[in-house]
Amino acid sequence: MKAHMAVLLVLLIALLPGCTTKTTEQEIVYVPAVKEERVDFSGYWEGSLVIGVEQSLAMGFTINSNGEGTYEALLQIPSQGLRNFKVSSIQQEHNQLAIDMEQLQATFTGTYDAGTQQIAGTFVQMGQSLPLVLAKGEVKENTRPQDPVKPYPYIAEDIYFQQEPEGFKLAGTITRPQGDGPYPAVVLVTGSGSQNRDEELLGHRPFLVLADALTRSGIVVLRYDDRGFAESEGDASAATSLDFADDAESAVHYLKSLPYVDAGNIGVLGHSEGAIIAPIVAQRNRDLAFLILMAGPGVDGVAVLEDQTAAILRAQQAPEPYIAQIVQANLAIYATILDEGKTIEERKEAVLQTLLAMGLPEDQAKAQVSALFSPWYMTFLALDPSDYLKDLALPVMVLNGAKDTQVSAALHVPAIEKALLTGGNTRNTIKVYEGLNHLFQPAQTGAPEEYENIDITIDPQVLEDVSNWIVSGRFQL
Repeated sequence: MKAHMAVLLVLLIALLPGCTTKTTEQEIVYVPAVKEERVDFSGYWEGSLVIGVEQSLAMGFTINSNGEGTYEALLQIPSQGLRNFKVSSIQQEHNQLAIDMEQLQATFTGTYDAGTQQIAGTFVQMGQSLPLVLAKGEVKENTRPQDPVKPYPYIAEDIYFQQEPEGFKLAGTITRPQGDGPYPAVVLVTGSGSQNRDEELLGHRPFLVLADALTRSGIVVLRYDDRGFAESEGDASAATSLDFADDAESAVHYLKSLPYVDAGNIGVLGHSEGAIIAPIVAQRNRDLAFLILMAGPGVDGVAVLEDQTAAILRAQQAPEPYIAQIVQANLAIYATILDEGKTIEERKEAVLQTLLAMGLPEDQAKAQVSALFSPWYMTFLALDPSDYLKDLALPVMVLNGAKDTQVSAALHVPAIEKALLTGGNTRNTIKVYEGLNHLFQPAQTGAPEEYENIDITIDPQVLEDVSNWIVSGRFQL
């Protein structure tokens, strides 16, 4: 899960597995300017967004002409692991540029200065405006020590498969051992918030590293871009965890159609929210061979956020009275959201007034209300993973880090184990790793702020344990 309150750019695209960023839509307005000759904006334009006294975020746009006098553009935020994110629209009027990133509910508008050869403008998201100056540059790759290097000792293929029942295409990558097989296979399911097939965040690509380790062990791996993100079609704006389960289920069906896959030996691995989605898929597909739940919740969304908020604040050394105040305020908001005795509009107004009373500016308060009452958020608050775990009979591997502040091992692992045992499922393997965080990195405090500064993407022992369990360990349960 990602931290779910306050979110601005670094926190804006903070694709910490499990944190969605919802913001108010901004109308693109051109600033009046002296008419100048049309500028060719083709190329890569980069700049630094200052978001705090000592904090900045490098970002840029790859702009390509389509040969018809208009452009297409891709957003790049290397440190956040965001590459080639297709913007909704890009418009030019003489020396002025306007870029709309509808899915992020953000905009950039700027004016090119021939003297400085820069585009000076404003980035707007969540009701906040920040200056952003762009200059020509080159896209910088952000690599980590565990990222696999080509040529791989296995086959890697980019593929598309159809999502059922909505019918759009999902884009992904299959990595498979050399040879005809058939091989065991696994679908990787990302955490909450739109992410690409590598689950990229903060310069890390966990699913790329995981797929590499598993495929080297003789396992076929399918990972895919979330709906409406990167190269996948579809729309995530009104989707819930149940809809995302449709996507993962479609990936399972696709694997069954491949000649080199052992159709009776397919499993699902979910990380964070993906570990909620995996049991939903297993409930619908009783022929699945196994589940792996990495940092997965075992209680309902309200309890997840209550525990998460307190754990993250403690890792940041916040005083206990402050933690208690924030937790209680959030719980009151969640209770209002779920109060079916009031209409949705009445609940929205009550939450808005609460946020305003807490000192949040009106535009930001309205943006928070929009996020809190989204279909995904309202479903997440009420969804209880135990409902899907308690009558599963297949082998289940449960992994968590002892320093995880987003999905704490102390709360969630016992809840998952209890749900499995309630249904009589003793075919489970549970591992809690000392010193590892939500991403299974070796950590000091486990706070999300550490993720980017840790070179290790996934602790090697975790990679080894998962590979061995799929290949042989689960058959001994």
